[in-house]
Amino acid sequence: MEIGSRLREAREAKQLTLEDVQSTTKIQKRYLQAIENNEFGILPGKFYTRAFIREYASAVGLNPEQVMEEHSSELPTAEEEPVVTYSRVQKAKSESTSNKAGGFAKSFPRILSILLVIIVAIAFYYFAIEGTDPNDGANQPKNEDQVDVPTTTDPEENTSEGDQSQDDSSNESADDKQQKEQAEDKKESVEEEPSLEASLVETGSGSFPMHTYEVTGAEKRELTLEFSADTYVAVQAPQGGENLIPPDVYTSDDEAVNVDISEYEQVYIKTGSAPGLTVKINDKEMEFQGDRLTQKLLINFK
Repeated sequence: MEIGSRLREAREAKQLTLEDVQSTTKIQKRYLQAIENNEFGILPGKFYTRAFIREYASAVGLNPEQVMEEHSSELPTAEEEPVVTYSRVQKAKSESTSNKAGGFAKSFPRILSILLVIIVAIAFYYFAIEGTDPNDGANQPKNEDQVDVPTTTDPEENTSEGDQSQDDSSNESADDKQQKEQAEDKKESVEEEPSLEASLVETGSGSFPMHTYEVTGAEKRELTLEFSADTYVAVQAPQGGENLIPPDVYTSDDEAVNVDISEYEQVYIKTGSAPGLTVKINDKEMEFQGDRLTQKLLINFK
């Protein structure tokens, strides 16, 4: 009996439909049909042929490793699976570039606000000083009966009065600037969110290990998926079984996927090739553990 027929019989014995297996494994129905018909050329590649068959066997209650061993002659050999290697320097460079770009994008509104406050303060100071003309009374017409009488003027008194007027304007401008800066600082402190913290609370084991992370400290959360090699990915909200991105095979040519997950208490992530996928929450990486290709992450938010 071919492996496809064996898997189909196991599924029918459990009274499962292809839709049921698709919901459990997150593998598209057309790939499941191809496996049952031994049409492996329809699948994304030799590596995914073996990975999908393992998932299918597990979903219908068979031992994946036993099935793979007994039907090894029908399948691509393990040596034909793509080997993905990574340079620590390349990974560090990628993370550094991402962090710099993200840091500048986040700080730009704050820099713009500070520049605006400085410009407003300078303009206010300029008009406060220049708005009063000390020669306003110099060109007023004299009364015909007015006689020029020499007066004795204390130069120190005039200087004191001028300095006092200028000091009052300067103090008023400085006070206004200080109030604006305090208001801006208060606004920034209200808008600034506490930093996100993540801890690995459980490490999975077996053929398809699932690792559990606990994340605290941020009400607004964004999930980022970056692809450095071909990898099957499914992301789901366990509470309602909602798919947050379409389960599919992504490649290194695909752009990073960003999803707002602020409203969810849990996020479930599954991949068929862990080395080709980087998972981040607000730029903090949730690392896969061990050397298994197929791995799962369960992220709980507190």
